[in-house]
Amino acid sequence: MKIILIRHVETLANYERRYIGHTKSEYTEKGRKQINNILDMLVDEEIDMIYSSPLPRAKNIAKICSEKFDKEVIVDDALIEMNFGIFEGKTYQEVKNEYNEEWEKWTKDYKNYKIPKGENLVEVYKRVTRFIDKLKEEDKTFLIVTHGGIIHTIITYLLDLKIDKRWHFKIPPGAIVEIEFENKYGIITKLMG
Repeated sequence: MKIILIRHVETLANYERRYIGHTKSEYTEKGRKQINNILDMLVDEEIDMIYSSPLPRAKNIAKICSEKFDKEVIVDDALIEMNFGIFEGKTYQEVKNEYNEEWEKWTKDYKNYKIPKGENLVEVYKRVTRFIDKLKEEDKTFLIVTHGGIIHTIITYLLDLKIDKRWHFKIPPGAIVEIEFENKYGIITKLMG
């Protein structure tokens, strides 16, 4: 299997450094330009299937890719970003000011602490790895348009790393990560962003 992961391009919320798991946010001007960069980087690829998060910031890019490769987009809820619950739409400082107790609990145990009205990282990991398990033994090239946190999860899973090793990979908006997975072994073959 070859998997090409695309992080959606820069949004206004990314620019403002807001937590937006399930919150919608429009592209910035820089983000709109990044779409063309993504298409340029994919010029020589042969894609068998395209998957996308249901959120518009990812799905819109998947639709553009679907036209380029003449493939249907399969939207899957497993690819949606982590739900930040009561932190959604807020900056780091706003969260600290408005929900300091919850913030402290989350920063002490970000893997297991479930943000009120949201998810924890272990829940995200389980839903994403179940999705990847359906693909990883197929001899196909998958294009997946999703979010930074989901790409971190896929990388750590396919490279057989612990969940907290995700921070060793910087995945900026508009980045592309290519992983080849064969004989239960994953290798990053491209990291562009």
